Amino acid sequence: MHSQQKAESDLLRVYGRMITIILVLVMMAVIGIKYFSSMPQVAARSVELEHTRFLNVLAMVRSQWLSLGKPAQLRLDWEVFTEQNQAVGQSVVKMSALGWPQPKQLDHLGCQELWLQLMGSELQEDTLMGEFFPKDTSCRYQSQNGDSIGYQLNSGRVIFLTRK
Repeated sequence: MHSQQKAESDLLRVYGRMITIILVLVMMAVIGIKYFSSMPQVAARSVELEHTRFLNVLAMVRSQWLSLGKPAQLRLDWEVFTEQNQAVGQSVVKMSALGWPQPKQLDHLGCQELWLQLMGSELQEDTLMGEFFPKDTSCRYQSQNGDSIGYQLNSGRVIFLTRK
């Protein structure tokens, strides 16, 4: 009888461990689902932050354009910080007669270069992609989840669209 009690005790211990493992797996699945379902929200927040930053840079560039007497081109200096040093990046931005930054060429590459000139960083394929739309003469910077920042070159209007 003693060996049967030991076998039952061992069996109960195995069942207890199995239940514990199942509970841990269920908890990990719930946490994983919540984590991965929040990823698009994080990406949307990133585009939202870039939108605010883009608006601030446009206001600063236009203000500088006005204070310098409305030149046809404006030189922008960006401080770029890396792990070991600090470098100054310079770019010359073409300005419209109304004081809005313009791409050097009216195509996708021109819009991407304009982003680099204004924001001081290149567009990354996994974050935003620049496109040119001749219909309304605008540049659109779109994320993979469909959120976008539109910049109308003639009016300086910036439009932030989300896919909620």
